[in-house]
Amino acid sequence: MGTRTRAVALVGALLGALAVAPTAAAAPAATAPRIELFAADGSTPLGDTAVHEGDRIVVRGTGFDPNANTDGLPVPVPPGVPHGTFVTFGAFAPQWRPSQDAAAQARVGQQRSATAWVMSEDALNRVPDAPFDFRRTIRQQWVPLAGDGSFTAELTVTKPTKSAADAAYGVYTYAAADAVNAREELAVPVNFDPAPGPNAPVPPAQDLLWGLAPGYTDLVKNATQGSVVGSDGATVRGDGRLTFELDSADLDPATGLGTVRYHGTVVSFTRFHLAEIALANPWVEFTPEGTFLTAETSDGNMVGTDAMNRIRFAQLETAPRPGGAELTDVPARFAVPLAPSILLPYSGQQAAPVTFRY
Repeated sequence: MGTRTRAVALVGALLGALAVAPTAAAAPAATAPRIELFAADGSTPLGDTAVHEGDRIVVRGTGFDPNANTDGLPVPVPPGVPHGTFVTFGAFAPQWRPSQDAAAQARVGQQRSATAWVMSEDALNRVPDAPFDFRRTIRQQWVPLAGDGSFTAELTVTKPTKSAADAAYGVYTYAAADAVNAREELAVPVNFDPAPGPNAPVPPAQDLLWGLAPGYTDLVKNATQGSVVGSDGATVRGDGRLTFELDSADLDPATGLGTVRYHGTVVSFTRFHLAEIALANPWVEFTPEGTFLTAETSDGNMVGTDAMNRIRFAQLETAPRPGGAELTDVPARFAVPLAPSILLPYSGQQAAPVTFRY
């Protein structure tokens, strides 16, 4: 069994064991949980005002028990530690509540980028940061829950990539990490208008396209139950290829030697973020020794964009070309060694072809 196969099998076994963890309802708090929605200014009630992708919604909650939700999946929050509450903008099925045995598919219209993880600071500090830094995983979405059960969260409206049949847009709350607490299962409708609004994100140009390795995104999504997401000039296409936007080209007009710079960040992560790695700001470097694709990559297997270094990632089978060019499906081979270490099994192997223009 190869290194890559062993790693996938290990993650799969771990996730399979976690999937059967028991859940239970939390004891009721003295005051019933409640949420109110406001416009981005934090003071104007949202009501039935239309919101568009990229708009912000301020959510204020009261009556949430900081000590509730102590049962659920054993990761990322250990048993006995309050698991907190998800607060999300999404499109859920009419029957979506975990306390009524609704399947997770009823809540597929939820994006991590539009979800806050509400939890007391005391509970967050009880989440382990070694050997896996689960505290970091939660902190990326964390909104503090005060001792009196109140919180203020700010959500950025993101159109779901998919949603359940008859799904309704709204802000939803429910116990986090497979804890079950019917009291915290709240829904407030939101008038979502899919037409572009003033804050709609502008799709970046797709000037460099690369699948990294054959079947890479499918591996992350299926074998590790994770995802691959792009931002800041990068996207992930439906065919699995990563795309980056052209930044600049500094080339010798006579020889074509020099560097073409692209920008954008792609983060790959497994379920529970047992691994989280990033690839950012790739460059195509035309040198006398050959043509190389370099990129900033994570220093470790669970640090994402927190700590990165630029490395030679792959060698491309193409020669320097003075002036602008558009090259399609250029063969590529991974460098030796690759970083971070989770990518070492790809070292020296054939990479996915690269398409780029400048």
